[in-house]
Amino acid sequence: MTVERADSYVDNTFEDFLDDLEELLAQPSISATGEGVDECTELVTQLCLAYGFDDAVTVSTDGQPSVIAHAEAVDPNAPTLLIYGHYDVQPVDPEQWTSPPFEPTRRAGPDGRERIYARGAGDNKGQWFAHLCAVKAWSEADDIPVNVILLLEGEEESGSPNLGTVVREYADVLAADLALVADGPIDTSGTPHVLMGARGMLYVQIDTEGPNRDLHSGNYGGPVPNPAWELVRILASMKDENGHVTIDGFYDDVRPITDRDREALDQMPFDAEAVKEDLSVDHFTLGPGESYLEQLLYYPTCNIAGFTSGYGGEGTKTIVPSKAQVKMDMRLVADQDPDDIWEKYREHVHEHASGAVDLEVSRLGTMSPQRTPLDHPAADSVMAAVANAWGAEPILKPTLGGSLPTAVFERELNLPVITVPYANEDENNHSPNENLALDCFRNGIRTTIRLLAEFADGERE
Repeated sequence: MTVERADSYVDNTFEDFLDDLEELLAQPSISATGEGVDECTELVTQLCLAYGFDDAVTVSTDGQPSVIAHAEAVDPNAPTLLIYGHYDVQPVDPEQWTSPPFEPTRRAGPDGRERIYARGAGDNKGQWFAHLCAVKAWSEADDIPVNVILLLEGEEESGSPNLGTVVREYADVLAADLALVADGPIDTSGTPHVLMGARGMLYVQIDTEGPNRDLHSGNYGGPVPNPAWELVRILASMKDENGHVTIDGFYDDVRPITDRDREALDQMPFDAEAVKEDLSVDHFTLGPGESYLEQLLYYPTCNIAGFTSGYGGEGTKTIVPSKAQVKMDMRLVADQDPDDIWEKYREHVHEHASGAVDLEVSRLGTMSPQRTPLDHPAADSVMAAVANAWGAEPILKPTLGGSLPTAVFERELNLPVITVPYANEDENNHSPNENLALDCFRNGIRTTIRLLAEFADGERE
């Protein structure tokens, strides 16, 4: 069978795949600074052409460029799979790394499994490169059974500000039947999972300013307004004692939880005591939802990401600070609109402001939520492919706890989107010593090989 021949090709060529992956990882591509981006897009197009794609082009944007590549099936009626990934990576602090971040190094991890250590290994170069390896294996074993479109952006680590424009302008080129994403780690239990969505995000900031300088708290404290207290009071108004967000209308558009959703929740492994021990916390906070996982996956959040004001050094400094700032993120769920939540948030802040200090509310970034129904027909094909490739039944989840720009494909192309992470649960994405376990990389290749076969058969039924 073709899948077995493709697997055999992977086994015989795996070292060559790793060599090419290491060349890709050695090329910096930091979207925040632009370092190495042009060189990386050139390398990416060369790799696509060498790995069985018929064409690969670089698409300019107002920021960092994207790459679009096509691998055509022989059958003109074959379905089309759109695969999304990103070639850009997070900035690095080399001093915090055991080996240089852009000098890929193979060594055993803490569990003894061999890994590649490099920035971008897991997030996201290693994961989308697994798709290239699968296309190469299929093209060597037989004709590719489906059309494959690969879209790689260069700004995911900077919030994907131009992805929507690219998808909108190239909608005809990107037309497909399903969008697939490999990003993030597998489940913390070490089991693969299939994610049918991603939470959105609204990132905001409030700045308050009182006196024109820091003041002696004995000489001025009391009658002079304190901008830190202003923020504390406003923040306290945003949640009640049960952990529910009190911003008017915050939960209005949250998609109701279905019986199928609850079935999925019941099937997800979760060890509450192990999580508490790992995080050194005694209990979880209250909020909407009957369980930790329900609260995490089906309800939005209102989180304080950072609070800055006054003196935070050693010892004491008795002052009334002149300024205070808070940064907040709200993880949004299916059917919530970041624009709508922004307006409600801003109204709440101004309604609860005292007017005693100057106050400014800023919107720093947004990403829309996306969720494909758990009972979508494509889910069965994806679950079957993952189970066969990993030798373990995957966990089906309604959404990723974090955020990915998957809503763009749902909104602009009207596509169902499914995410299947290929990286190990301890990939250290965004952190020093980012890595990709070689067995996960191999399983990722095997998954895509089977996804192409399953998707072809499923669409023809």
